[in-house]
Amino acid sequence: MPRWLLCIAAGLLLALTQAPLQYYALLPVGIGGLFLQWRKTASVKAAFLCGWLGGLGYFAGSMYWIAEPFLVDVATFGWLIPIAVPLFAGGLALFWGAGFALAKRMSGSGAAEPVMLAACWMLFEALRGVVFTGFPWGLPGYALVDVPPIQLAAMIGITGVTLLTLLVGCLAGAAAVGTASLKARAAFAGAAVILTAGAWGIGQARLDVELPPRSEPLMVGMVQPNVDQALKWKPELRNIHFNDLIEKTRALSAQGAQVVIWPEAATPFPIAEMADVREMIAAALRPGAVVLAGGIRVDGRGTPETQVFNSVLAVDSNAQVIAQYDKQHLVPFGEYVPFENLVSKFGIRSMITLPGGFTAGAKEDRIINIPNVPPFVSMICYEAIFPSEILEKHAQVDWLVHITNDAWFGKIAGPQQHLTQARVRAIERGVPLARAANTGISAMLDSRGTVIDSLKLNTSGVLLSPLPPAHGDTWYGDFEETIFIFTLILLFGFAFLLNRIK
Repeated sequence: MPRWLLCIAAGLLLALTQAPLQYYALLPVGIGGLFLQWRKTASVKAAFLCGWLGGLGYFAGSMYWIAEPFLVDVATFGWLIPIAVPLFAGGLALFWGAGFALAKRMSGSGAAEPVMLAACWMLFEALRGVVFTGFPWGLPGYALVDVPPIQLAAMIGITGVTLLTLLVGCLAGAAAVGTASLKARAAFAGAAVILTAGAWGIGQARLDVELPPRSEPLMVGMVQPNVDQALKWKPELRNIHFNDLIEKTRALSAQGAQVVIWPEAATPFPIAEMADVREMIAAALRPGAVVLAGGIRVDGRGTPETQVFNSVLAVDSNAQVIAQYDKQHLVPFGEYVPFENLVSKFGIRSMITLPGGFTAGAKEDRIINIPNVPPFVSMICYEAIFPSEILEKHAQVDWLVHITNDAWFGKIAGPQQHLTQARVRAIERGVPLARAANTGISAMLDSRGTVIDSLKLNTSGVLLSPLPPAHGDTWYGDFEETIFIFTLILLFGFAFLLNRIK
């Protein structure tokens, strides 16, 4: 089989490790397979192509759902699918290609090869999360979300877990190299086994810790309206959709909900400006309760300085907005268009019909304090994939709130991958997470990322759950990416040392 085809096949195998399938056992096969093909390359250019083809298979196979937003308005955006999807996968694959090329340039041969490839590969995976505002979706480490090693995210974050995953896979590939001595192959295999066993043991130890229940558990309700994106903003349907939110909120309040969470952009009504809307929300609540409503917020309406925000608004039982958070990390081409004056000439515009797009919220403290509710941080949709943006270092909250409208992501892989990433945010911060999604998956997660209760994808309903206890401070919460960066530097140093040893 041609090498180019083997590289794509290895990438496709890795795609199977991501949700919804999550065949994590294929990680060493896919990563090791790419290592073997990379090792056979004779030039930096060939190494780049190997990495790029592997990335192309991985990103196309795991993120095919990127075509879904274009299907919401096929007449306007459908023509972009054959352009945007290959361009998207091929663009992300450039990071893998660059990592593979750098590793070939720096590695020499022998024992340094698996270590150097893992380090360079991870360096560019980390850069993928920050370059051009970043897109760290689908890091290979997310494949481990249902097994103990993912608990290491509480110490080293998902970037650290991914680094470990790539290192183990490359070591497994090196152990399979037939030209290496039996002693070397045994050393590679032994290192891979030791790292895996160590990660498994540490993760299991965290899972085995018994957490004391909360003395006064907070009853949290989540609303999942399941409104199709193509119908969501139709003027003739907005009252129907809003009344459904109110009825679901009333049902949760009757069951004892103290906090009710609506999904992202649950209603087109500007809640902060409409007293009658707030009165309807308040009437559906029990005394002292609050709704965390996803919606739009407008500043300076009717002036040249008008700004529209994608927000979370806390409305209490007295019909007052007592807190708010404006989304800070907006989706390129979804909520705003980078270089709009230029790209609009090619017929490209935002998926959301809003002149000028949304405005990013101010970079301010994201912790929300509401009477009788433990302090929390809100993440709106896309923000949940950026681990270090959620909180400042050493900041402490009791829980996380994630609201999203995953109707944009289709009905299979996209929403499930998004939930997987939210689960890891709970692990990294050591606190539970409540998630309300328009079409699903709404869920209550504990501080280990375990799904305590959830609603099925593409169904309408409500979920009521007591807030689980927090796990406590985590290394990641205190140091964020510092430990990962230090570990990556050490790994590069170790690879250079191995290069000097014949």
